[in-house]
Amino acid sequence: MLSWLGYPTPVLGQGITQGTIVRADTHEPVPYASVGVKGKPLGTVANEVGLFRLQPLEQALPTDTVIISCVGFMAQKRLAAELRQHPAILLTPQATQLTEVAVRHGKLRPQVLGREGTGGMAHWSNWAPKDSLPKDKRGWEVGTFLTPSDNCFVDAFSLYVELNNFRFVRFRVMLYAVEENRPTTPLTNQDMQFVLGDQHTGWVKVDLRPYNLHLKKDQKIALALQWLDNDEPMTKGKHLSVPAAFPDPFHRAYVRDKSQAQWQLYPVSPSMNLSVQSYQD
Repeated sequence: MLSWLGYPTPVLGQGITQGTIVRADTHEPVPYASVGVKGKPLGTVANEVGLFRLQPLEQALPTDTVIISCVGFMAQKRLAAELRQHPAILLTPQATQLTEVAVRHGKLRPQVLGREGTGGMAHWSNWAPKDSLPKDKRGWEVGTFLTPSDNCFVDAFSLYVELNNFRFVRFRVMLYAVEENRPTTPLTNQDMQFVLGDQHTGWVKVDLRPYNLHLKKDQKIALALQWLDNDEPMTKGKHLSVPAAFPDPFHRAYVRDKSQAQWQLYPVSPSMNLSVQSYQD
């Protein structure tokens, strides 16, 4: 697996090997934007200065559509052939939407949406045979469906990690609307990122109160993690793993390899949840 420090620099007479993603208004870099081939498990994620490698898109057909997207920006579409020739992308920021709920209700009740258990027969993981390195996970997403029984404010996201050999992994927390049992459009244009560092295992909790997220009663949502970046693995074999209850007839987890790949559903419940403050009207 290549680190971002290993980006090749284009040389006159050689093919273009990387692209750039910047803001359309200021031309500043857009960090950790997703680059994915529509409907296929091909793509990558830009680094902290908006650079991305073209190599993960090599298997795309010239007529395939590549979608470049990031939370808080309007997505751009390019044909794969066009992107290879002109891999400079301008993303236009989306206008920030004011929340409809400005003041918290006086009678709030703590509640957890999702799984709090730490065991399970299933595991989602960054895995490879003991004699090889795992494939590039940048752009990979995993998540679960949640439905609040009352109106609520979101306080935190929690994830249980049972195995981790990375010095750091950067994730993005995603909340999607749900249609026909599939995640669709993001519910917020705020970029919620966190770093899992120092081979951390056990529960990790991410404070989401600064984002002032509000969920409505019986609103079905999809809670997901998107893998953005990581260091080189310290060892070979299995590297990062999260347990899940299996089989679970009442829950579904969903996974996709890259940002525009098809969602795959499984009858499991991963150890991830939202802490909320619920209230009744």
